[in-house]
Amino acid sequence: MIIQKLRFANLNSLQGEWEIDFTRPDYLSDGLFAITGPTGSGKSTILDAICLALYGQTPRLGRITKSSNEIMSRHAGDCFAEVTFATASGAYRCHWSQHRSRHKRGGELQAQKHEISDAASGAVIQTKLQETLLEVEARTGMDFDRFTRSMLLAQGAFAKFLLADADERAPVLEQITGTVLYSTISMKVHERRRDEQARLDRIQLECEGIRLLSEEELRVLENERAERIETEHELNAEFESDSAALRWLQEIARLEELLAAIGGEATALDVEREAFRPDAERLRLARNAAAVEPLHAVLTLKRAQLQRDSDELAAREAGRPDAEHECREAEARHEAAAAALASAQESVAAAKPLIAQARQLDAVIEGKRLEAGRRKRELEALEERRGRLDAERTAASASVASSRNELLALRTWQEEHREDASLVGALSGIRHAFDELRPAAEREQAAASGIASVRQSIESLRDEIAKIELESKASQIAYDEARQSLDERKALFDSQLGGSTLKALRDQLELLRERRRLLEEIVTLYASGKKLLPKIERIDTEIQESERRRGDRLLKLDHARELLAHAEREAASQEEIARLADKVRSYEQDRLALVEGKPCPLCGSEHHPYADGLLPERGQEALQAARTAARERDAAVRKLEIELASLGKEIEQMQQHRDDLAAMRESSGRQCLALLQKAGIATAPREAEPVVLEALAESGRKADELSARIEQLDLLEQRIREDEARLQQLSETARNDERRLELASEHLRVSRLDLARLEREREAVRRELGERTLLLRRLVEPYGVTNDEEIAESLLAGLEERRDAWVSEEARGKSLERSVQDGESSLRNIDEQLAALDADLVARCEEAAAVVADVESGRKERYELFGDKSPDAEEERLERLAQAARDHLTSASEMLSAARQALAVLDTSIAELRRNVEEERTEVGSREAEFAKALAGKGFADEAAFVAASLPEAERERLESAATSLENRKRDIDLRRSDREARLRDELERRLTASSADELAVRLEALHERLREVRGRIGAIASQLEAHAQAAEEHRSKMAAVEAQRAECRRWEMLHNLIGSADGKKFRNFAQGITFEIMITHANKQLSRMTDRYVLLHDPAGALELSVIDQWQAGEVRSTRNLSGGESFIVSLALALGLSQMSSRNVRVDSLFLDEGFGTLDEEALETALKTLGSLQQSGKLIGIISHVPALRDRIATHIKVTPQSGGRSAIEGPGVSGPG
Repeated sequence: MIIQKLRFANLNSLQGEWEIDFTRPDYLSDGLFAITGPTGSGKSTILDAICLALYGQTPRLGRITKSSNEIMSRHAGDCFAEVTFATASGAYRCHWSQHRSRHKRGGELQAQKHEISDAASGAVIQTKLQETLLEVEARTGMDFDRFTRSMLLAQGAFAKFLLADADERAPVLEQITGTVLYSTISMKVHERRRDEQARLDRIQLECEGIRLLSEEELRVLENERAERIETEHELNAEFESDSAALRWLQEIARLEELLAAIGGEATALDVEREAFRPDAERLRLARNAAAVEPLHAVLTLKRAQLQRDSDELAAREAGRPDAEHECREAEARHEAAAAALASAQESVAAAKPLIAQARQLDAVIEGKRLEAGRRKRELEALEERRGRLDAERTAASASVASSRNELLALRTWQEEHREDASLVGALSGIRHAFDELRPAAEREQAAASGIASVRQSIESLRDEIAKIELESKASQIAYDEARQSLDERKALFDSQLGGSTLKALRDQLELLRERRRLLEEIVTLYASGKKLLPKIERIDTEIQESERRRGDRLLKLDHARELLAHAEREAASQEEIARLADKVRSYEQDRLALVEGKPCPLCGSEHHPYADGLLPERGQEALQAARTAARERDAAVRKLEIELASLGKEIEQMQQHRDDLAAMRESSGRQCLALLQKAGIATAPREAEPVVLEALAESGRKADELSARIEQLDLLEQRIREDEARLQQLSETARNDERRLELASEHLRVSRLDLARLEREREAVRRELGERTLLLRRLVEPYGVTNDEEIAESLLAGLEERRDAWVSEEARGKSLERSVQDGESSLRNIDEQLAALDADLVARCEEAAAVVADVESGRKERYELFGDKSPDAEEERLERLAQAARDHLTSASEMLSAARQALAVLDTSIAELRRNVEEERTEVGSREAEFAKALAGKGFADEAAFVAASLPEAERERLESAATSLENRKRDIDLRRSDREARLRDELERRLTASSADELAVRLEALHERLREVRGRIGAIASQLEAHAQAAEEHRSKMAAVEAQRAECRRWEMLHNLIGSADGKKFRNFAQGITFEIMITHANKQLSRMTDRYVLLHDPAGALELSVIDQWQAGEVRSTRNLSGGESFIVSLALALGLSQMSSRNVRVDSLFLDEGFGTLDEEALETALKTLGSLQQSGKLIGIISHVPALRDRIATHIKVTPQSGGRSAIEGPGVSGPG
């Protein structure tokens, strides 16, 4: 992975938007560059921007959220960071941003945004915060911790590691290598071993509580069950025989009742048929009238057509004088329009010369006016520029004065605080002394806290031991009470079972419920069969009604076809008239030679109505009307044909539905017979309904009784399980109390030993603290600090503030001096620009005045020629007048032609209507004779009698439906009476018993009671056997579970012996030792490139002890604490590079950033370190060094310089750097 480009805005002191391009040749050629600048200028902010863009967090501030953003510049409303990086899979761009409400500096922080996209195409890959972070980790191959250990190397962590003692190195190594996971694993193993042992104890207790039957008890129960089952079979056969006889007697009584009810229905139907006789006569006459209805409809249509044509003929003859008058008026309007057109054309010709001259003058005036406007804008721009220069001069003067005043105040402040100048060099020594003092103070405080904590722990342990002893006694009492309660409930449970088992009782209940479901299904089949018969009868009625409707539609279809034939004949006639009109138009060339008043060479007429081209449109409207009528009649015929086809399909579907219902009724009967046989009922299906209902009620009663008994037993069994669980819990509590007592006693002994050790350690720390405090007091006395409390609380922070203030004010003084010089130079430049601008303004004003005078002269000449009128508008007005005259003439011509043509068409239509009226009168007479003959054939005296006998279709259909319903009901009564009489004869011939129904009922009740007793005992025995089998199976399962759990406990015990511990220390120390060895191996590879003098060595005397072999001193082994500052830096750098190589794993890291640490090197060590870092460029790595050491500027060619500015801001300079402005 290599960083290619960085872009950010408003981060700490780097305000505004900045961009650094690391692909510039300056970086790639050397492979090594330095980020330099004074302390606090913002060098590390550049690395923070990289972390922020990739992971949304920085090493110094952690994660940036909506509630906390300490990295955004002061007085800024937003900030962002964007980095472009490349990996083996491609180049990507990662962008992070956050802003305040409305981007105002005082607004509330809004939620941050984070996204990753493809750098080449710009396609966005992910925009959600968590998903983007996962995507970055997938693309880079590193999470935040690995990234900061692989690419951003902070030397301070390794310097601290080298100087720490053995106890302090473990947490430091854990932090920089990320091995905290091993502590967690060790503690989890310890907890899992404890949980598995508890699970084993619980399973063993459950196994001990299972009760089994003996072999003798099992044999006795099996023999008794066989005897009871044989008795049950004998009783059940006798019960079924008596039940069938009782059902036979009940079926005979039911059939006799049904026959009596059918006789009553037949009597009521005879009364209804007699009342319907008058309506039946009306229905007969209506059917005869319906047969001649089509002829009457055609006759009525012809009479109406004759009346319409007669009325139309009278109306057209009355309108002919008006048509002649309209023709004469049209001729007068045509002559007036021709005169108006000639006048308008003369006006247009006279105005064209003046319009052309006015257009020429307008063009000249417009050119002068545009030039005057341009010169005016130039003058305004010069005056605006002069105003800006005046404002700039005023602002520059004020800025120079302000900078001089600030510089004077700064020099006064420096004189007052001149002793702070020495802090720049001395503060590092004070900080070192304070750093040595703070751990000693913390150790003294920690020792005191530890002593107090141990003493409190001892008292707590004493109280806990007493409390555990009391709880143990209470647990034993509760255990004895629970055992007694459990024994009593088990005895009650066995007595209520009565020798049976719960499983046997449940099986018996399931058999009863299954029989009830079977009987309910039989009842449902009976009900569905009864429902199907009315449906079949209703469908028969509907089929008859549909057949009648189909007959009516056939009559209507014949009538419609006659009407269609008449309409088609009428359309053919109108088409012949239209053909003759087209023939008249075909003599167009001959008609043009005719002259009004002279005879026609073809017919000799002196009047020629079509000579002017006004051909008649006779017959077109009538032809369209005839065609429309023919289409409507044809549509009516097709509609009736479709309705007939639909009725035929409907009748076919109803017949199919009736057949399906009949098949379903037959299938229902077969299913009912099969189910009766399955239920053990020997009665015929027609007679079995009351028997089934009685058996269903009996099954329901027995099932309810048995279900209530099982519920009581289930409740008692649940309470027994609850008592067993409580007993097991109390037993576990007793064992836990014993373990807690042992553990508390052991903790008390260890705590007493810890107390003695901590008191000895506190005394040694107090002596060390006194010595270091005395040393620090001597160092800070020159700065006015003498109070021990000040030394302990805020000494270092105060001195750092004073040192930083001095450095900042020194830099601000230099900046103010540059500002004064730049301001004075700017004032001189502005004065020169003002003088040149004033001279240019005078010359341009004179030129503008001359152009304005030319414009006024041209406007005066144009007004005298054409006034204020627009040439285009005037020309358009005259053209509109001429065009209006032409349009008026055209309209008058069209109106004249239309009037002449209308008169000719009217004459033709009058003649045609006269001929049609005569033909229609003849046809009406013929139709009336045909209709009278049909009436006589159906028994009607005249048309009035026909009308009186006709009924509305709805009334006729109602009477048809009533008549059909009466016939169907009579047929149904006859069929049912015959069926019931046949069934009664069949039942009487069976003669199943000579006993009465009451005698049979008494015998059945006694048999039922004996069967209930036998079956109850059989169920009890089966329950006992089933309970024994379940208990045996459960005992085998529990024993297998015990063995499996013992194996699991042994496995976790072995793992616990290897790595498990309550505080996680065992596995963590082991893993850190291995990690330490690997890190030393990688570090020695890097160290060998810097120097051949030292080799790092893992000291076998301690798990985390580190030594060095000095090759220049005959391989002498030295402690790392004896290394000089430069030597410590080189070793720390080697450790950092080694960790980077180890953390990156399989990810190729081609960008490294080192933060600080070069200030402690001498010239030779610095040169060695830089050569080592430079050698990494050979493998394609780009290395950035962050430091304030001035010597780096001479040793490294490529620099990114961070320079403090006024107001707490900083600026960046260097190759590929671009910023605001």
